[in-house]
Parts: sequence; structure tokens; C-alpha cells
Amino acid sequence: MKPIAVWLKDEIYHDFSIGKCLVIILKTIGCSYNRCIFCSYKEDASKDIKEEEIIGQFDHALKKYNLEELDSFSVKIFTSGSFLDDREVSKRVRRYIYERLSQYKNLKEFSIESRAEYITEDKLDEMRKYLSCHIDIGLGIETFNEELRELLNKGLKCEDIVKAIRIAKKYDVGIKAYLLIKPPFLTERDAIKDAISSAKKAFELGCSRISFCPITIHKNTVLEYLWKKGQYRPPFLWSVLEIIRSVKEHYPKKIIVCDTTAFGLKRGAHNIIGCGCNKIIKENIEKFNLYQTLDLLDVECECKKVYESYIIAENKNIVPFIQECDLLEP
Repeated sequence: MKPIAVWLKDEIYHDFSIGKCLVIILKTIGCSYNRCIFCSYKEDASKDIKEEEIIGQFDHALKKYNLEELDSFSVKIFTSGSFLDDREVSKRVRRYIYERLSQYKNLKEFSIESRAEYITEDKLDEMRKYLSCHIDIGLGIETFNEELRELLNKGLKCEDIVKAIRIAKKYDVGIKAYLLIKPPFLTERDAIKDAISSAKKAFELGCSRISFCPITIHKNTVLEYLWKKGQYRPPFLWSVLEIIRSVKEHYPKKIIVCDTTAFGLKRGAHNIIGCGCNKIIKENIEKFNLYQTLDLLDVECECKKVYESYIIAENKNIVPFIQECDLLEP
């Protein structure tokens, strides 16, 4: 059985060096929580999948490239939920993956994702029995605004986050904080403030790096309903640039990356649809993800005036939100 996707890409390592990363998206039964109002990854999952099929997907991914010939490489595994959830990826399958990876002397980093409740001492202890490389666990914190996180139906409290970070530190495992840019129920300006303050809190608590996730509208979600009703607009790319710049300036020695999925599209972060700055900003942020150079965030475009007007209009509580095309000068 083949994985959903597998590819080799350039990646920044924890020591700021750049190397290759094998990205594997495994098909599993999906997230057992499956209640966040902005996520539909469960729809990509399989209702019934056997252990051997997951193992087969992993083996297929390893065989696709000659990893032994690389000076070093990292492996990043995504599922539709939590790698450390026994219901999604069994202990036997995880052990098999660890054993296979431990055979690569040039493996520099290993990265997975998990909800906080599955980050336990016994699971990290088992992982460390096989892997001595740098390890990161991506944790969907989304925001450090507790009330807002409850509205997102995340099922995660700050004490859960603190506990997960503490356990990870004990086993020399980093926590990569996934933070949303512009969750629903916030204005554009408040979303900027929330992302910046959440990033600062994440680093204060000991997260190893930040991965910003500008909202993408998934089908069949509460968020999509709000979007179709005109009650939500994905973030402007100008906001994304401001957030990344602010956090990087404050934490120059920390790695900060940003997902660029659906940039420039209606369902993703965008400025005026069709404006050339969408592509430029996407390309520059992808370069920034590798090189962490602030100059890459220096982008200007005439459409920024529309963005500034939109923020003013939005703060007047216009519902449904005004369309940015209505703010264009005739």
C-alpha cells in the first residue's frame, strides 16, 4: 500500500543547517478526537486500515529515495491525527518505524505530530530507546487564548500543554508549536496580536520552534459555514508577514516557519485575488522557512492600501464583512 504522499525537500535543521527531509503522509484511521471546528483531515482517513498496511506505506516511502547516499537527512511523518495515539498508529507499528530509522546512521532529525494527551513518558522512553537523533513533536496549540481555544473546540487546556512540554524536555525532545493565524471570531488586527502573543508564550514555556498555520478553509467544517455566510475571511498575507517579522525580530535565534498551503486562493491566506504580490509573498516565505532571513519579508504592493482600509472597516463591526474589492478606488 502506498502512502498518501511522499517527497524529498530541503529543510532547516534545529542547528540552522540545511539538508534534505523525507516527508511522509501516512493513511491511517485518522484523528480519534475529530472535533476541532476548522479541521476536516478526518475525511482523508480510512475507516479500516491494518497494521501491515501502515508498515507497507512506510517501507514504500523509504524505498523511493537512496537515503543512504545523503550526508544527512530528516524524516517528517504526518498522519490525519496523532502519531502517538495507539488507536491510530499502534505501538507495534511505531516500534517498527523506530527500528527501521535507527538503521540509518545519517538520520539527523525525526519529526511527528501528536495531541498533548498522547505525549507520555512511556511513549517517549520507547522512542528514545531506538532514536538518538534530534526529535520534534508538532503540537497543535493553535492559540494561548484559553477562551478562544475552547471556541475552536480543541479539547486542550494550558496545563495539558505545559505537561507535554515538561515530559518532552525530560527526554530531550523538542515541541514544535503549531499556531493558527487568524482563528475565527477575531478581527484581522486582533488575530495579529493573538499570533504574536501566542508565539512569545510558546517560547517562554520552552517550545523548540514555531510553525505558523494561516487558516485554510476546509470543506464540511463549521469554519466553512461561517466563511460562506460572510462571517469570516482568511488572513491577509500582509498580516502573515507582520506576524512572522515581529516574532523573528524578538527571537532571532529561534526557528520560525510558516505553512504556505493555499496562499493566494480564496480558501487560504490571500491579498487581493489575482494580485501578483500573492505569489511573491508565498515564494519569499518559503525561502524564509529555509534561511530565516528577515529581508525576505520586505514586500510592497499597491494593494496594501486596500488591506489597511479593510482593517478600518472591519473594526467598525460590519457584518457580513465588507469585501476588499469594494474598497478599491474606481
